[in-house]
Amino acid sequence: MTIRIPSIVSRRFKNPENLQALRTALEIARNNGSEWSRELPPRPVLPPYGPLEKISGVLEAFSSESYEECFDADRYRTFQQPQLTESQRVGGAAMMTLVGNSATAGAFASDDDDKSLAEYVQGVINGKPFRGWVGLTRLKAGDEVEIIADWQEDHYEVYAIILPSERIISVCPRCVWGRYAKIWLRIKYMFAFIFLMLLTFSIAYFLGDDGFFDENYFILLAMGYCVSQLFAGAIAWFAYQAYKNTTCKLAEEIFSLIGLPSPKSVSLNKVTNIHERKLKKKGEWRNPADKTGEKYPSNKFVYSMEYWFYY
Repeated sequence: MTIRIPSIVSRRFKNPENLQALRTALEIARNNGSEWSRELPPRPVLPPYGPLEKISGVLEAFSSESYEECFDADRYRTFQQPQLTESQRVGGAAMMTLVGNSATAGAFASDDDDKSLAEYVQGVINGKPFRGWVGLTRLKAGDEVEIIADWQEDHYEVYAIILPSERIISVCPRCVWGRYAKIWLRIKYMFAFIFLMLLTFSIAYFLGDDGFFDENYFILLAMGYCVSQLFAGAIAWFAYQAYKNTTCKLAEEIFSLIGLPSPKSVSLNKVTNIHERKLKKKGEWRNPADKTGEKYPSNKFVYSMEYWFYY
């Protein structure tokens, strides 16, 4: 499944390219014996091979390229894929896609990727090279930053870049919630989905030609709502299992290193929302839709896929 990104989001990135399409073109060129001079970035290393560390310093060099790449839970080496029959796989994929759980949908269905917009960044800090995948950035050589990374033989593999002076962090896509925040989010989404579905059925009934208040119908509707919410909670729980030891675990390690309290309960969306309210009270908030000034994180819906936040 491919998410269609609103155009206003894409414009905040620098002409993002579909990396899978580029890799396919590369394979075709190789098979045909054609020349291919462009070097493509490697796939994300998920999860890190070793413990992460925080490195502070000045960017001696920095570059970034925007791509569409997959960072969902099924791309982690620690992801556990269910053993399912073909009918279970197709049915489960339809349900999970319907309720917006792409990682579990991927486990049920196929290798079709759910891609995120991201930046592949490269640079040098404290004399050592780094590279990796994070969300939107606006960094340049000379900026004082902190990076959350894992040393891999000849470079730092980066999973977050921080601009401490403005309390802005760009994180590896999908690493936004700790475990407790993620399960609460899944439950809220499922409960809201079931509630709206039953509400629609109720309105359609009462507004129909023969619509009238029927006590028996009301009791059945209430029972259906309770059973559906239990069902919704179960789906949310099993969907959460895909993220618990993948995106959530990596996010919690990042949150711990940057000093956020209770990493398991952190939602960077919520933290950004709180910070934006404080900026508005001080009169320092800048509208992210303003194209004349510098870019800033925002918790507005259209920017929720940029994976950079206040912290």
